[in-house]
Amino acid sequence: MRSSDVAEPFRSDEPFWRSVVASLCALVALLAAAVVTGVAGRWGAVAFALPVLLIAVAARQARASTARTRPTFATSQEWRDAERQAVAAAIARGGRRPR
Repeated sequence: MRSSDVAEPFRSDEPFWRSVVASLCALVALLAAAVVTGVAGRWGAVAFALPVLLIAVAARQARASTARTRPTFATSQEWRDAERQAVAAAIARGGRRPR
């Protein structure tokens, strides 16, 4: 398996992908908010609302993904290891779903 491959059950789990994409977007928005705050001063802090919203969306989707994927593994540790590998592979793909 290549490092950019995402294994099942994560590969076909829509909430998993929405969580990864929301997390990546939150990172970009957080960096942008920091720049805006540096330029605009205290009022620029309002720009941090978008990353906070995206983090909340990512957390909600991650919870849904966990509920769907965890039962497919024998132990919690097996699931945790597989989920970490899937997240790393998804990030390596830039959050793009495999075809």
